[in-house]
Amino acid sequence: MLKLLAALLFSTALLGQQCSPYHKVTNWEYNNDVKYNIAWASCFHAAAIAASMEYKSFEVGTHIMGKGHHNTAYIFTSYNFKLNKSLNLSLGSLHRINNNPSLLLGQWGGSVRIYKPVWFIARVLQINKDLSYLNVGIKLTI
Repeated sequence: MLKLLAALLFSTALLGQQCSPYHKVTNWEYNNDVKYNIAWASCFHAAAIAASMEYKSFEVGTHIMGKGHHNTAYIFTSYNFKLNKSLNLSLGSLHRINNNPSLLLGQWGGSVRIYKPVWFIARVLQINKDLSYLNVGIKLTI
C-alpha cells in the first residue's frame, strides 16, 4: 500500500500537467457556420419573441407568445433550405413546453433578407389539423 501511495504521489508531483487558471489563450478560433438570431413577430392578436441558433442549415430555438396566446412557449427545430443569399425556406418540428406540453404538427415558413443581418420572416405554427398561427416579423442575425 505504501508503494502504491508513493508511486501516485511521485507521478502527480513530477509528471503532472502544469495547470493554471491564468493560462493565456494564444489561438482564438471563430466558426462562421454558427449564427444567432433574435426575432420579433406578431400574429393577428398577439406578439412574440424568438431566439435561435443556426448551424449550417439546422436551426434550434424558442418562440414565446404574448398574452393573446396565454404566454405559451414553444421549442422548434428546423431545417433551412437556402435558395439563394436572400431567401430561405424552413420546415421542422414544434413542441409546446407550457400550457399543456405536447409535440405539435410542425412549423414552416420563410425569410427574405431586407438588409445584411435584417430579415423579414413569415412562419406558420401548425398546432393541430384545425388550428395554425401565421407569425410575421423582423429577424436580426448576429
